[in-house]
Amino acid sequence: MSDESPVADLTVCELLDGVAAREVTPSGGAVAAVGGAAGAALCEMTCIHTLARTDDGNGTDDGRAADLRETGDDLATLRTDLLALADEDIAAVEDLQAALASTDSVTDAPVQQTAERATEVPLETAGACCEVLDAAVVVTETGAPNAVPDAGTGASLAHAGLRAGVWTARSNLPLLDDEAFVADARERAADLETAGADLLDDVAAYVRETW
Repeated sequence: MSDESPVADLTVCELLDGVAAREVTPSGGAVAAVGGAAGAALCEMTCIHTLARTDDGNGTDDGRAADLRETGDDLATLRTDLLALADEDIAAVEDLQAALASTDSVTDAPVQQTAERATEVPLETAGACCEVLDAAVVVTETGAPNAVPDAGTGASLAHAGLRAGVWTARSNLPLLDDEAFVADARERAADLETAGADLLDDVAAYVRETW
């Protein structure tokens, strides 16, 4: 997919057609990033709807409104960052595939270098998705009740993106010889999984309060 448009410029159908194809990319890491971006957008939407009620005199107090404005800005940045990570993941996977095709040994430097990048990018995606989940806690605690379930959906998408990023990263670890890099990646992955699960539990609790 290296000659095609950036992920952010594709229609939904173009993206899904690209995934459901014989080409290697876009694959799990890129889709995880897009899912995380969609989750950020839903949480951002909840901020916008809640703040609109506040501007009409029917919403949260000024302190919480300020928190939501800041959180909404953070989510907008995360949405952009995650779409950029989708493009980075596509490039990293394609570079790794090219390196593997050019040698008979996975210990060659080009394979090791590209495998590290193909591991690092999904971990960065998982980290960004974790930040979306952290923001989702604020949004579901403070947001307008009728919009909170949308933020809960966004958090669920971000959690799926986090877990997919971790799984993608872990799938590349057997290629790597750098024991320190592998150990660090495993630790980061485990920490992200734990943090993500805890944050999703917090979001779920706030969503249930609206039922």
